[in-house]
Amino acid sequence: MIIHCTKKLKDKLVVSKNTEQEATASLSVIGSWHANLIVIERRQCVIFVHDITRYAVFIPCLTKPDFAILEHHFQDVFINSLIKAGLDFELIDKAANLITPLVFDTDCNRSVQGTMRLMSDDIKWGLQYNNQSITELLPYSTSARLSNRPCTIKGQKDCVWPIKAMSELLSTIA
Repeated sequence: MIIHCTKKLKDKLVVSKNTEQEATASLSVIGSWHANLIVIERRQCVIFVHDITRYAVFIPCLTKPDFAILEHHFQDVFINSLIKAGLDFELIDKAANLITPLVFDTDCNRSVQGTMRLMSDDIKWGLQYNNQSITELLPYSTSARLSNRPCTIKGQKDCVWPIKAMSELLSTIA
């Protein structure tokens, strides 16, 4: 899968130089994602947002060694957040089988970046309102909560509900 990440995140990743051929080979049926590194309470967190469905995957409190295995963290939180969101197990199994190795680039879409900014603001305000620490957030339920709200997409009139859109996307894939 292709992950369009911000320069801030790309600088943290330990990734070999990807060729165009590798990027083309890693195109996934499930589509591409955007990712951003955000700092909350001096803790490094990564938020991924699916380009089409706006489904969110939030990974809090990463340390330097965690960036070397970011792909593992992404797969873990993505699949378990689908379970938390209440998707059917056949769709979750299909999603697990469709995950391909992650390829990172810095080609970003401002509409998706705007959604990521709103989601990160929701996390920050929720922590402040509930008087919680970032270390108390659970990644699976936080990802499901961020995806259970309407999101707008530039060029579309109607809002998208990420959990419903991800469910529909997975059910259309053979």
